[in-house]
Amino acid sequence: MKTKYFIFAASALVALASCSNDEYIGDNNGLTAEQGDGSIQFSSNLPNATRAGEFIGADAATKLGGMFVVEGTKGTEQEQSPSTTVVFDNYLVGYTANTAGTTESNTQNWEYVGKQTGIDGKLSSTTWTALHPSGAQVQTVKYWDYSVDQYDFIAWSTGGLEAVTDAAVSGSKVKVTRINTGTALSSTSAPGAFTLTAASAADLMKCYYTDINTVLKANYGQPVTLTFKNMAAKVRVALYETVPGYSVKDVQFYTAEASNVAKPEDLAYNKSTTATLFTLGDDKLPQSGSVLVYYPHIGTDDRGTAGPPAVAQAADYNKASIIVDPDASTVTTQEFGTLTANYTGRETTYEVDDNIYLGRDVTHATYAGPAANNYYTAVIPNTTGMPLTLRVNYTLVSTDGSNEPIKVYGAKAVVPATYTKWQPNYAYTYIFKISDNSNGWTSTDATNDPAGLFPITFDAVVTNFVDANAEQTTITTVATPSITTYQQGHNHANKDEYSKTQTAGASTDKKDLYVQVMDNSTATPTLKTDLKGTGATEGKKSLLYKITGTAPISEATVMDALQNRKQAYTTATPINGRNGMILTNNANIANNVTSIVNGVNDQPITVTEGTTAKIDIDNDGVTTGTYAYVYANTVPTSDEVVYNVASVSNDGEAENYWEVDPSSDLSLTADGTAQADKVYFVENLDAEGHSYAPKSFTFKQTKLGDSVTGLYEATIDVSTASKATTYTAGHFYFDVYYQNNGAYAVKVIKVVE
Repeated sequence: MKTKYFIFAASALVALASCSNDEYIGDNNGLTAEQGDGSIQFSSNLPNATRAGEFIGADAATKLGGMFVVEGTKGTEQEQSPSTTVVFDNYLVGYTANTAGTTESNTQNWEYVGKQTGIDGKLSSTTWTALHPSGAQVQTVKYWDYSVDQYDFIAWSTGGLEAVTDAAVSGSKVKVTRINTGTALSSTSAPGAFTLTAASAADLMKCYYTDINTVLKANYGQPVTLTFKNMAAKVRVALYETVPGYSVKDVQFYTAEASNVAKPEDLAYNKSTTATLFTLGDDKLPQSGSVLVYYPHIGTDDRGTAGPPAVAQAADYNKASIIVDPDASTVTTQEFGTLTANYTGRETTYEVDDNIYLGRDVTHATYAGPAANNYYTAVIPNTTGMPLTLRVNYTLVSTDGSNEPIKVYGAKAVVPATYTKWQPNYAYTYIFKISDNSNGWTSTDATNDPAGLFPITFDAVVTNFVDANAEQTTITTVATPSITTYQQGHNHANKDEYSKTQTAGASTDKKDLYVQVMDNSTATPTLKTDLKGTGATEGKKSLLYKITGTAPISEATVMDALQNRKQAYTTATPINGRNGMILTNNANIANNVTSIVNGVNDQPITVTEGTTAKIDIDNDGVTTGTYAYVYANTVPTSDEVVYNVASVSNDGEAENYWEVDPSSDLSLTADGTAQADKVYFVENLDAEGHSYAPKSFTFKQTKLGDSVTGLYEATIDVSTASKATTYTAGHFYFDVYYQNNGAYAVKVIKVVE
């Protein structure tokens, strides 16, 4: 059992595994194998979230409610089943402290002899009888039979709830079936090996089951230790933000997709304060149901042999699997509690309110729900998975002391179905990041106003004359897919964000980082399938860049560097952004992935090629530092050469720029539109519309295709023209960058040791 963490980052709202939490963690002091007098005895344990320890003895008994039911067989393993001669026919085993050694069948405080009378409040004699329609009538002592090769044991427990066999399932009762034997163990038809039905996920959280425990002759005489796994899964949700200059408060959650995002009332009103994930369409999340347990790979056909020829053992040999039959009457959205009690304090001393803001990095993410349960919510297992949507409104508050608020509406991220396959006995953490590349609206007029956060920027032009006609046009393209990053065993509590040296699971190998992209711009979000696809000179749709340079790092600044570069994108290796950011292409990313290393028993998740990127994080080429995963949502098809007036003075800086001398370089344009190799000027006129003597000019920012009729122009050929050498008063100086029309989704990734 391992704990998995997912960070879900959208270029907009950018954002496992035992079911145990801190409440379950205990020390494993080891089990002492005591040689008995030939009778069979039982003991039990429950592994915690990280395998660092297990619950044994009284602690395990408390979790199991002091009881379990066991089926035990003996003999020789069959081709498609374990041994088949019944020894323990659905025996009830009960725990009583300080009774070890009082009978020959009890050395660990667990007793089975005579338990057909039941245990009050846990399993009645009527239920016991119903579990034995044609089998054992009483429970007697059993002895090891050294003439057979092996024994095989399976068990379940309803914890502190009462096990019943009728339909009276409630908050205190769980419906159970008898444990089957033989080939029935691998059946996916009801009841499978056995079935448990609970009225809620919280009830299912108290129920346990085991894999097949095979005891070989060398271990006869020792207590049979059964390791129980929880029937339910656990999920928790957290958010954090990285918006420069602002804190985030008042997060409100949608409980369903807005019926029409163009209608202000669908976005504007305050939503629920309860953290909610929802599905689209008819697939909903059940809150109760039946869990069928079966064993898909059993017997000598799946055990594997040393050969020759060698036959590999099935990866889940003798391990239990489950099929959930959800109660359709209880399907709904999934709630996780509120964030209110878990907000963090001020970011700066200028903020006036304490403890009302989201955490500001992944290590301090704000979790929903009660801290007492380590923020986990019990859920019904969902082994098929389905895309889950988070949609929120929130308020940005400036951290500069002005406390300026901006309300953001309808920001959305979608978790791919790959990462929502909730297995029993595992815990899942979903972390969502709100960045400065949000896809929410700051206006409720979604029809006419754009989605996203757009920084207010300034430029300054200093001339000898009053600038009455200055104009600046800024064009920004904002990508919208949600980006999901996942690393098995990711330890977000200590590492920000992904570690090169962490180990996880049964393997000690360093774990790769996987990326998937969800298109959440449509009514039904879909997983991008073209990560492997080519992207003109970009090479492919899915890219990895190491980030260096002087620019502050965020999703939005990476986007700006990609779209506004110091050189044409056809030669952009590395990319030098106009903002000072340098993006160096890193080759340690594969886009032909067909499986993801998963945390559930170290079994891989099969994925369709082209849907997943893998970052080889333990490769020497992926050094510690900050990276950008980039998905080329639309491939660039053109470049504009854009000119900015540079602020220079007589201090030698002029030599970095292209120079225009208005007295000789300007000519009046004819009718036409702006060209890529020219800059344009407006003549300054007095109040009566007359030219000054001598004439003076103001630079006019244009983009390709703008009308420049009546303007003055100068040609700048960046491929051949010499830059200025010294500063001359009255001249204009220009910096250039290349603006492409590619649309990108970006996720900033930090790699640490």
